[in-house]
Amino acid sequence: MKFFLSILFFTNVIFALEFSVKENGKSLDDNNTVLILGGIQGDEPGGFHAASLLLSDYNITKGKIIVAPNLAFESIIARNRGNFGDLNRKFAHIDESDPDFQTIERIKKLILDPEVNMVINLHDGSGFYRPKYENKDKNPNRWGNTSIIDQSEVNSTKYADLENIAKEAVENINKALIKEEHQYHLKNTKTQETNDKDMLKALTYFVVSNHKAAFANEASKNLPTHLRVYYHLLAVEYYLKKANIEFSRTFDLTPNGVYRAIEKPLEVRLFNDKILLYLDKPANAIKFLPFPINQALNYEASNEITAIVSKANSFSINYGNRLQTRLYPEYFEFSNALDSVEIIVDGKNMQTNFAQKILVNKNFEIPSIAGVRVNVIGFDRGLDESDILISKNQMQTKYSIDKKRKIYRVEFYELKNANLTEQILEKKTDIKEIKKVNISVKDIEKAEKKDKFIGMILVEFQ
Repeated sequence: MKFFLSILFFTNVIFALEFSVKENGKSLDDNNTVLILGGIQGDEPGGFHAASLLLSDYNITKGKIIVAPNLAFESIIARNRGNFGDLNRKFAHIDESDPDFQTIERIKKLILDPEVNMVINLHDGSGFYRPKYENKDKNPNRWGNTSIIDQSEVNSTKYADLENIAKEAVENINKALIKEEHQYHLKNTKTQETNDKDMLKALTYFVVSNHKAAFANEASKNLPTHLRVYYHLLAVEYYLKKANIEFSRTFDLTPNGVYRAIEKPLEVRLFNDKILLYLDKPANAIKFLPFPINQALNYEASNEITAIVSKANSFSINYGNRLQTRLYPEYFEFSNALDSVEIIVDGKNMQTNFAQKILVNKNFEIPSIAGVRVNVIGFDRGLDESDILISKNQMQTKYSIDKKRKIYRVEFYELKNANLTEQILEKKTDIKEIKKVNISVKDIEKAEKKDKFIGMILVEFQ
C-alpha cells in the first residue's frame, strides 16, 4: 500500500487536456514574432494539422513563430466543434464558471504578448466562398478557401493595411491552385461596421481590437485534409515572408508532399524514455504494456496533436481526431537499474538505450544480464529469453505492434530479489502527463509482488 497516496492524486483531481504552445526560431527583438493558431474548433483538421507541421517539420532560420496547434484539444479528440460550446465565440465575454475560461485566458495572454504583432488563425470552412451566388456550395454564405479580415485597416505600427496584405496572400495562393474551383477570395466581414454579433465575439476581432494584425485562413471542408493543409501552408508561408521570417521545411509543398508529412509514422515515448511506441499502421490494440505504479504517467510524442487519453480500463493514443491504437496496461513497479542494454543484431554487438527501435535483417540475441530477465513479446521460450538467437519466423505475429507484423517488443525486468543499484536518471521537463488515471488498489498490490520493469526496446524485422 506504500504507493496508494501518490496514485490517489491522479484519481481524485479532474484535469482538462490543455493546448500546447511551442516556439520555433529566435526573436530578433523587433516585435515581429508571428503567432499561429489552429484547432480552435475541434472539427477542423486542416487547421490543426497545418499548425502542427509548423513545429515538427519547419525550421525557422530567421525570426520566430509561436504556435498553438490544438486550442480545443479535447474537442479535437471528440471530433466536435466544441465540448463546451464554440471556443471562437467567447473572446468578448466569458464567465469564470465556463469550463473554457482558463483556455480563453491563456489564448488572450499569447495574443497580448508585446513581441507578437501578427496573428494567423487557421480554420476549415464550408463549401467555397464566392462573392456572387453560383450554387449551394459556392456562394457568399460559404467560408471555405478564403482569407478573412475583420476590417480593412488596423491601428497598428506594423501590418496596418490588412486588406492589401490579405489580397496579396490570396493572389499568392491562387498561383498554386490544384483545381480552378479551389480559387481563393478575400472576405472582409466588416465586423464592427456591420455589428456582426458572431464575429464581434471571435478571436480575430479581439486581436484587431488590441491593435494587432489578424488574418484567418479558411480551407474548404469539401477538400480532403491534406489539400486543406496544403492551402493553409501556402497562406502561412506568404504571411511569414511578409513578416521577414525565413524558414526551411522537411517536405515539398505539394499535395503529395503534405500528405506524406501528415501520414508519417508517429513516435510516442512513455514514462521518461522507458518505452517507445513506433506507430506505423499500428495494431488496433497493444496489450499488457508495462505501466508504472511508482512514477508519473508521462509521455512525449513526435508532434503536438498526439495525446494519450485514459479510458475505463485502457488508454487511447489519438493523432488529432484519429484513434491510432488502444493500450491495455499491466502495472509494475519500475526500476532504474539500467539505462542501456547490449543486443547482437545480425552477428554484430551494439549498445542501445531504452525506447529505441532496432532494425534486424536476419536475427537478434540479447546477452544475459545478472539479476535481469528478458521477455521477447511474441516469442515463447520460458521466463528468461536471453542468450537465444531469434529470427522473424519464430515470432508469433499476433503480438506485433503493427499490422505489417514486423515490429516486436523486447522487455527487461529486474528480478524481484535482485536488489540492483538504481541509476540516477536525468529528469525531463518538456513532457505531457496522462490525465484522469484510475489505478486500483488491487493492481498496486499485484505489482508489488512482481519483478520490476526496467525498460523496453523495439526490434523491426526487414
